[in-house]
Amino acid sequence: MKKLFLTILAGLLVSAQVSAVSVSDVCGRYNGNLTVDGVDFADKMIYLLPGTVNNSVTFVLPDFTYNAGKLGNIVLPNIPMDDKGQLSLEKATLYIGASLEQRATIDIINGLEEGGTVYNSVVSAAEAQVLLQIAAPSLKEPIFVFYNGKSENGANYLLPNGGFEGEWKDSEPAGWHSFNSATGIMVDFVKKPDQFVQATDVRPGSEGSASALISSKMVAGAKANGNCTNGRINAGSMTAEDAAGNYNFSDPAESGFNTPFNGRPDSIVFWAKYQPADRNAENEVNKARVSVIITTDARYQDPEGENDYAEIKIGSAIKNYAATANMDWQRISVPFEYEAANAEKQPAYILATFTTNMTPGGGSSYSEGKLTKVNVLDSVYLDDVELVYNREMLSLSATDKNGKSDIKFEKDIAKIDAEYCDSCYVMDAQGNGQTSQVFIGYDAAHKCAYAYIIADDYAQTKQYSLYRMDFTDSQTDDLEPIKEGLAEIPAAALQYEKVMIDGQLLIRRGQAWYNAAGVRIK
Repeated sequence: MKKLFLTILAGLLVSAQVSAVSVSDVCGRYNGNLTVDGVDFADKMIYLLPGTVNNSVTFVLPDFTYNAGKLGNIVLPNIPMDDKGQLSLEKATLYIGASLEQRATIDIINGLEEGGTVYNSVVSAAEAQVLLQIAAPSLKEPIFVFYNGKSENGANYLLPNGGFEGEWKDSEPAGWHSFNSATGIMVDFVKKPDQFVQATDVRPGSEGSASALISSKMVAGAKANGNCTNGRINAGSMTAEDAAGNYNFSDPAESGFNTPFNGRPDSIVFWAKYQPADRNAENEVNKARVSVIITTDARYQDPEGENDYAEIKIGSAIKNYAATANMDWQRISVPFEYEAANAEKQPAYILATFTTNMTPGGGSSYSEGKLTKVNVLDSVYLDDVELVYNREMLSLSATDKNGKSDIKFEKDIAKIDAEYCDSCYVMDAQGNGQTSQVFIGYDAAHKCAYAYIIADDYAQTKQYSLYRMDFTDSQTDDLEPIKEGLAEIPAAALQYEKVMIDGQLLIRRGQAWYNAAGVRIK
């Protein structure tokens, strides 16, 4: 059996890398082919995560099912990796089944030779090849499983240039557009470069040096909202509220004016300083607007007008928001709502729109007596636009022969009053995100267990959440420490920002916010 398997794989192996490979290089998501005992079985996706031991990675193969049965998720923590990307692991005992008796013993085969060819389990930033030998009670004899996949780290789960940094060309930053690049029959009337400009007024605690400022203007005696989008503006009517002529749009055929997109985020978060010309901040008609729409591979416009986009809309995050009492910066979070009828469709594009008023042609001008100063209109500063993918633990329970009990974490580490056992519990876990998946892995060498929470954006951001379960006999001295109060452990070094908001100290890392005690609040 082994000889047949290796012969079939002879043409698949890519020779080992010559240059040094680091853990951060190889971590990500891969998509490729799975063969079982030399027979092509399925297209599968795997994850490689940073290990908690130096020079190691964690291997995750979700939902391993083959023609002889189902073994479940294969999770192998802390696999040693050398500087050529070669993996090796001997006799890792792993609980992966649905019953307390179901265990598998897994070897990662490295350096086998067959017919003069050496076969390795070797990974790189572009490709992952892993050869497993699996023995389990449900198997009459060990099976060989070979995975060969390409990196998916080129997929996109983010909006472009959320800080509006860098050089602005033709009055627009990379990834964003306004009236200066508009199309439509009214384009000569609406081109106003000063409606969308780079500003130096940044949100509290920002590490950047720029923000974006959108402003309304008077055009031929009518108000034109300030407007920016990652798509393109169509100016086709003198009537502001005419959705058949005036809209923002995303079109797969409009190269440079769309954002290919693969994700299902939980929310969009951004900072805004909304300053309506009417300084009455309680005025209900003076609200700025954000609208973010995720679609399939098709054209979409916002506002929709009389068009029917029910078949292509996957999700949306829309909010009309007022100014603060002092018209200062505010952090705004808007959850996405997803269309149940399109749950099986794949996201392909995302269209984001920020405007100075929720009503086309709406907004205000500042008046003093009988004199109307039409040059003082509405404005919105924008900074640090981010898409958030939730990846926190909602629940984790363990069922043993005595029944089910929840596992409680303190600063992301649980203390279990029992000796280590990788086949004494059936664990059930749930994350809090649209795409979050929870995988349980057992580390027999250190007598502890891990819960990994991975969302779709891991392929791009390399961020995930990690929880550790220590048994009474755990040996964790040589493990990398889990940062207190922080669940997300990225492949790169953690970056923190301390921000004072309304007299309260908050800590920001990436898309996550914590209070002064280190407890995550968003």
